[in-house]
Amino acid sequence: MATPKGVSNNNEIVKNALAAQIKTEKNFATQVYAKFNSIKFGIDSCCYTDYVSAVLSKSLCDWQNASSDKVVASTDVNGVFVEPLAKINKKASMACPATPSNVCTIVNLKELLGGNTTFTQCFEVASTSWTITHLLGRYPSVTVVDGQNEIVVADIDYVSSQQLTITFSIPFAGCAFLN
Repeated sequence: MATPKGVSNNNEIVKNALAAQIKTEKNFATQVYAKFNSIKFGIDSCCYTDYVSAVLSKSLCDWQNASSDKVVASTDVNGVFVEPLAKINKKASMACPATPSNVCTIVNLKELLGGNTTFTQCFEVASTSWTITHLLGRYPSVTVVDGQNEIVVADIDYVSSQQLTITFSIPFAGCAFLN
């Protein structure tokens, strides 16, 4: 049997899934309101209510809608995960393993740095801490150099996907390169 023009099975599946999600959300809201009335005002619902079942259904619905097939890595913040290599130059990351690890070799660093993917900020006044707002929308790799372009080791704290803090053991001046 032919599918009518303009109608797809995928669209119908999405539509039905959305209707089921709305039904679950509506049932949850009704059950929470009935529970609230019972606790706050002592008014018990005249209809059968199953608060526990509604909470479980809502939790399952939320979990299913939040699920993803993306590979993620945990961070130091409890419950916070990031998608490694989310926005990296694909040509330059061909040597990276399919499953992300803590080490990934960039094949062509010159090509990667040649694009608009590098953010640079220099600090002329020595300080033990640098805060950089880069607005790259990702957790970039960071290279810190001194005035002679020699790489320096520092502690890096990712505040968010837009900002990071670099901390040194002694006051330091130099540049940070973020890709």
